[in-house]
Amino acid sequence: MVIRGDHMPHGTDGIGKAKRPDLSSLLKHIDERSRTDKAQTPFGQLLAASLRQQKEINSKKIASIQNHPLLIEKPPAAMEPNSENDFHDILKVVMKHEGNSYVKRDGLRESSKMGILQATAREYGYRGDIRDLTRADAKAIYKKIWDKSGAAKLPYPLNMIHFDTYVNSPAAARKILAKSGGNADAYLEMRAQRYQRLAKLRPEVYAKYLNGWMNRVDHLRQMAVAYAKAEEVGTEQKTVASAYGKKTFKG
Repeated sequence: MVIRGDHMPHGTDGIGKAKRPDLSSLLKHIDERSRTDKAQTPFGQLLAASLRQQKEINSKKIASIQNHPLLIEKPPAAMEPNSENDFHDILKVVMKHEGNSYVKRDGLRESSKMGILQATAREYGYRGDIRDLTRADAKAIYKKIWDKSGAAKLPYPLNMIHFDTYVNSPAAARKILAKSGGNADAYLEMRAQRYQRLAKLRPEVYAKYLNGWMNRVDHLRQMAVAYAKAEEVGTEQKTVASAYGKKTFKG
């Protein structure tokens, strides 16, 4: 009786005969041995050090873009329309622009808080005094505005730009979106021109808001540019990986 298992002599096929070496394993061993020998030469050591240095440089570049303060505020790169995460992340940008303060007369009209006018709050179901508006109340109102604005159907960063504009002026946002043809740069440029035109036509009312408005547009533009650069780096990584036959992932 032949006993198979751990009791068989090393290098046999289970019945005492010498096994034929596996060709792929042998080639792999030779290749590893060859690379080890090359690495021990001065040139091999220099090449390995150079490759490690370049890898570290590329890693630092990618990390610096991914950790850019503007990009931290944005939704993930691989965004799908109607994603619930889009709203939550973009709302952070809008709330940063609007602030948390109560304004007694916002634009010579009525009181507001967190960028929401008393009339707007009432329109979206809030029945209390705007001064008592909580952050949760504001978030619920902004979610309804988000749904009504159509931003959920737009890609990033256009959805962020459009929603931020819609919060400021729904009518203007709809017109600018249509005229821009979905181009984020054109959208921001038309929005900036609108603010400049308002400040010129009625300086006694709007001139004091112009700097804040333009800073808001500039911030959105910086975020859009930073996102585009991150996308460019991601595309370059995918291209290099594809050239070397590596599996790539949507990112």
